[in-house]
Amino acid sequence: MGKSLLIYNGDIWTGDEEKPKAEAVLFTISRIEAVGTFEEVKHHPLASKALKLDVEGKTVIPGMYDSHLHLTALSRQLKALDLSGAKSKQELYDMIKKKSLELGPDQWIYGVRFDNSSWEDDSLPTLKELDNLGAPNPVVLERVCTHLHVANSRALKEGNLFVTTSTEGAIFDNLGNFTGILIEGAAKPIVQAMEKSLYNKKEETRQILEACKFLASFGLTSLNPCSAASYGLKENVEAFLELKKEGRLPVRVHLYSDEPPENLEFLPRHDEWLSYGGRKFFLDGSLGAKTAGMSFFYADEPSTTGVLNYSKEELTHLILECHKQGIQTQSHAIGDAALDQLIEAIEATKSLGELPKRLKHRAVHLQVCRPDQITKLSQLGVVGDVQPVFVPSDIKITESRIGKERLSWAYAWKSMMDAGILLTGSSDAPVESTNPMRGIWAAVERTDDEGFPEGGWLPEQKLSIGEALKMYTVNPAKASGFEEKIGKIKANMIPDLVILDSNIRNIKTMKLRETKALYTFVGGKLSFGKIDGWECVPH
Repeated sequence: MGKSLLIYNGDIWTGDEEKPKAEAVLFTISRIEAVGTFEEVKHHPLASKALKLDVEGKTVIPGMYDSHLHLTALSRQLKALDLSGAKSKQELYDMIKKKSLELGPDQWIYGVRFDNSSWEDDSLPTLKELDNLGAPNPVVLERVCTHLHVANSRALKEGNLFVTTSTEGAIFDNLGNFTGILIEGAAKPIVQAMEKSLYNKKEETRQILEACKFLASFGLTSLNPCSAASYGLKENVEAFLELKKEGRLPVRVHLYSDEPPENLEFLPRHDEWLSYGGRKFFLDGSLGAKTAGMSFFYADEPSTTGVLNYSKEELTHLILECHKQGIQTQSHAIGDAALDQLIEAIEATKSLGELPKRLKHRAVHLQVCRPDQITKLSQLGVVGDVQPVFVPSDIKITESRIGKERLSWAYAWKSMMDAGILLTGSSDAPVESTNPMRGIWAAVERTDDEGFPEGGWLPEQKLSIGEALKMYTVNPAKASGFEEKIGKIKANMIPDLVILDSNIRNIKTMKLRETKALYTFVGGKLSFGKIDGWECVPH
C-alpha cells in the first residue's frame, strides 16, 4: 500500500464539520488514510510501519489557498525595486537615484509598492520630477494597488507611448500638462516594453518556481492566479505548463484570465495541478487610486465617482456569454457602483440554469458594499473573494475616501458571512503580503500593525479564528470546484496540509500574524520543510 506518515499529538483543525478536531492524521502520497484520536488512528493497518512525527501540540490545518493573486507579477516584483519602505516622496526619489547609479543607462528601473497615502505630503510622483532626477534610465513606478503607474520621459519613449489629451487613462494637471500618471490599463505599452527588456523565458520560469516555493513556505498549497493582460499583469502560462510537466510545481494553480476563453483552450478545466478556472473582468479601479467605481462622489475628491470600465449592457452580455459556455467568471469590483453592474449581470443568468459542478460566479474585493447588495449577492449565490489583509493598510484612508456616513459599508466580511455568502481569503499579491496567516490575523483583529484602533476597526465585522481559517482552506476549494479533493483534513481526500509552529488556539490573537509554517505538504509530498525519510516535491 506504500509508505505512510503518521502525524500525532497535534491540535488538528480539520475543516470537516463532521469531525472538526483531531489528534492524529495518517496519509500516504496519494491520500489521507485516517483522521481522529491517536488511539483510533494507530490501529489503521498502515500505522504500525508508518514514519511517525510528534508535533507536540502544535496546530495542523488543511493546506491554505490564496483565491486571488498575480503570480507572475509577484515573481517579477521579488526582483524589482521595492519602494514600500519610502516614507516620503523624497525618500522614493533617493531610492531611484541610488538604483540608477547601480545600473547601466539603458537598464529599466521598475519601482513597485509605493504608497503615497502613508506620506505626510501624499501627492503622487510626476513625470517632471522623475525627469529632473537626472537618471538616464527608463523609469516606471507602480503604486501598491497596481492600478496606477508613473513614468518618466525615457520610459514613454521606450514604450512608444505618445500621450495626448485624448489618451484614455492619462492624467493632466490644471495647466493641461501631462503628469506622467497613467491609471488602470493606460500604462500597458510601457509595462510591456519593460518586461521585454527585463525578463526572458528561461529566467522567468526559474523566478516563478522560486515564487511558488516562497508561497509554499507560508503554508499555501493552492492558488488562483489572475492573468490581467489588459493591465500589464499577464500570467506566464507557458512557465506553469513547463513546471507541471516536470512535476516541479510546489503549489496547485487554478488560473483565471481576462483574455477570451478560446485563448486558453489548451488548459484542462479540472486538473488537480494546473487548470483553467474562468474569465476575469475588471469592472473598476482601486480605492487607493480613487478609481473604484462608486455611486457617490469621493469625499476627498468630489469631482469624481471613480472609473467604470464597462457599461451595464457590455458587462451583462459578456457574463451571459461566459455562462452559456459553462465558464465561471471572477469580477474585480471594489466600489458599490461596480457591484451594481455585476449584480444586474449575474441576475440575467438566472434563467440559464447552473454552471457545471454547481459553480457560482465570483466577485473580487467587495470593499465598499451596501447592505442591500449583500442581500442580493447572497440570494444569487455569488462567491466573495476578499482580502482581509487590506484592512490594516486601508484603515487610514477609507473614511476620507468614502465618508463617515458610509463607513459601515466597508470591508464588511462578518455581515457577508452571516448573510450566507461564501467568502474566500486572498492577498492580491503583489499588492499585499503573501502570508495567509497575516490575512487570518487581519480578519480576526481588524487593527493596523500597531494595534490601532484598540478593540478593532469596525469591530462588529471581526471574524472568529475558525471563520477566518475556512476562508483560506475549505471555502476557496469549494468556490473553485475542488471541495471533494482538497480543503479539509478528511479520509480519502488529497493530503494537502500544514503544520504550524505553535498552537494558534493558545496564543493571543495579535500573535497570529507571526505564526509560521514548519512543514507544508501538497499531494502528500513536502513542498516546504524537510523530514528525514519523507518525499519532497522536486525542485
